[in-house]
Amino acid sequence: MSRLLRIVLGGLAGTLLMAGVAEIMLTGRLVLIPPVCFGLLLATVLAFLLKNLHSARGRGENLSRQAAQLQSVAGRLEASLANAAAINARLNQSEARYKGLVDAQGDAIFRRDAENRLTYGNDAFFKLFGLDPALALGHPFTPEPHPERHTAKAAPLEFDSFLEAGPSRDRYDQHVKTAQGYRWIAWEDFAVRDSHGRLVEVQSVGRDITERKNLEEALTEARDKAEDANRAKSGFLATMSHEIRTPMNGVLGMGRLLLETELRPEQRTYAEAITRSGEALLALIGDVLDFSKIEAGMLQLDEDEVDLRALLSGAAELLCQRAYDKGVEVTTVVAPQVPELIRADEGRLRQVINNLMGNAVKFTETGGVCVEASLADGRLRIDVRDTGVGVAPSKRQAIFDEFVQADSSHARKFGGTGLGLAISKRLVESMDGTIGVEARSGGGSCFWFILPLTPVTTAEARSPLQDVRVAVASRNALLREGLHLQIAASGGVPVENSEDAEIILVDAGTGNRPELAMEPAQGAAFLLLLTPNARGALPQMRAKGFAGYLVKPVRQSSLVTQLLQCRDGIALPDAAPAVENDADNAPPREPPGGLNILLAEDNPINMLLIRELLRRRGHRITEVTTGNDAVRALAEKSFDLLLTDIHMPGMDGIAAARAIRADEARNGKPRTPIVALTADVLEDGKHSCLDAGMDGFLTKPVNPAELDEMLRSLFPGAEPSHIVAA
Repeated sequence: MSRLLRIVLGGLAGTLLMAGVAEIMLTGRLVLIPPVCFGLLLATVLAFLLKNLHSARGRGENLSRQAAQLQSVAGRLEASLANAAAINARLNQSEARYKGLVDAQGDAIFRRDAENRLTYGNDAFFKLFGLDPALALGHPFTPEPHPERHTAKAAPLEFDSFLEAGPSRDRYDQHVKTAQGYRWIAWEDFAVRDSHGRLVEVQSVGRDITERKNLEEALTEARDKAEDANRAKSGFLATMSHEIRTPMNGVLGMGRLLLETELRPEQRTYAEAITRSGEALLALIGDVLDFSKIEAGMLQLDEDEVDLRALLSGAAELLCQRAYDKGVEVTTVVAPQVPELIRADEGRLRQVINNLMGNAVKFTETGGVCVEASLADGRLRIDVRDTGVGVAPSKRQAIFDEFVQADSSHARKFGGTGLGLAISKRLVESMDGTIGVEARSGGGSCFWFILPLTPVTTAEARSPLQDVRVAVASRNALLREGLHLQIAASGGVPVENSEDAEIILVDAGTGNRPELAMEPAQGAAFLLLLTPNARGALPQMRAKGFAGYLVKPVRQSSLVTQLLQCRDGIALPDAAPAVENDADNAPPREPPGGLNILLAEDNPINMLLIRELLRRRGHRITEVTTGNDAVRALAEKSFDLLLTDIHMPGMDGIAAARAIRADEARNGKPRTPIVALTADVLEDGKHSCLDAGMDGFLTKPVNPAELDEMLRSLFPGAEPSHIVAA
């Protein structure tokens, strides 16, 4: 401050001096400044000095405040720099860790720019392709593909493909050359964009999948071999089926024809032994073929409209003779809640039912077998109950395994391969069902299976036997149970006491000649229950006062018809027998009105067998030996039915069926039913028959009951005598 004052005073003195000098120079005389002026001048100087002193002081205070602020800012800057240094250290550590992870992992990672130049690569990438980072970075890179491999994508997408209009990523496999030789690499390319969304680079991540590709190729090769083996197996099965069943057709057919002739007792015994042995061998062949088809994955399911009541009745009629020979009864019943038609694979459903019923008959020595169809929680349930030997609790689970039998001891009484139930289990499970076995109260077993129910028609609430009281007079408890269920399912009232009944069903037993438990009495109508072979006793029964008869196994529809006939006193024709095989009677004469059938068969033995089966049913036969002859015969003349073998020289049966259907469509001819005769039990052959326009097929050797059933289904209005076995 003193320095500033001196400067100001010095300046003032100098000013005054200069003013005095100037005055002397202008006037030439010395001028003295008056005291008043000097005081004013001095006050002015002091005021100026005080003002400047105040201003300087304010500036000093401002400078002090600014200095403090600068010091605070400097402290904050120092703290920020320290924090930034810490963050930078953590970033460097994170980057080092990330780089270590990227370099350490097995996937190869690299980036390329718009000119396909390498901008980055991890250690795995450089190691995989044997590249030096210093030499490779900044230069173009493209993996070298295998010269003999034609992959879906031989190279990555071009850089321009990843522009905004293109994809954000791309995946592909390449077989490329590496430092370890040619390897399969699975690539995934990503678009790398900047903050403005502009494409900067493309990053590729590759993984070595050589082992997986080798495994896939090995699996593909194994699959191809398995498919070739399956095709060979299929061909083998088809060939063996045809070649084995063709001579079996001759053996069984001739045995059956022989049994229908007049034979001495010992000759009949031998012929029956031949027939039974042939049937057992045929069943064994069928089981082995079926099991082989299932194991080979050749099982295919169809969707047919199935009449379950007819199916169960047909199965019972096929097995009844075997059962009656043992003195065993067979009955079937369908609950009224079950729809008339359901959707299922009819052939497979029939096979399961036949297996379970056949087993039941086989293991039942006395009593009977009852098959009942009902609904269980909206699903179809089939129960097969018997009074046989039963199944031990320890065997009930394993009995459905392959080659397992209820009695596996060396002294077992019943034979068999143990495949029937295993096949049934596989078939039921393939139809999304379940199967099992339970002990039956009173002895025996109850085999059951449950399937999903797909109705075609809804069940009609019908009670045709409303309030009709019916008694069953039979010593066989299971026969009584089955008939009671049939009566109740039709709205009738089964009663135990014959005195309370309007109609009494009298069982004549299972022999060829009835042994009646009772004779008709006044006050009730009596119906006789006969086996097919006991029809010869009808005149005697008529003389005793029986109103009519029913042939066992009794069809539910026939039972209703006959009971209503008895109740109303209407004289209707007797119910026709379902199966006829009277060995004591000579073959009847050909009745008038039989079907006019064209038979195409190249095998002389098969021709003889089918001709005799048809002739004994009263039909007229025209024979041809090739498919061409069958087509010509139908072009020249109309027939009621064509029975044709599939395998014939020249034009086979399937080609002939196609030609006949084409001729009918071209010329507007009426449709002739065509049924195939085949020894091929594979599904492909059956599908081929249906695809060619055939109406059905019969498997050789032709079972007479199956032939009857086929003719009944095709010609429901035909006279019964024309379509029952003689």
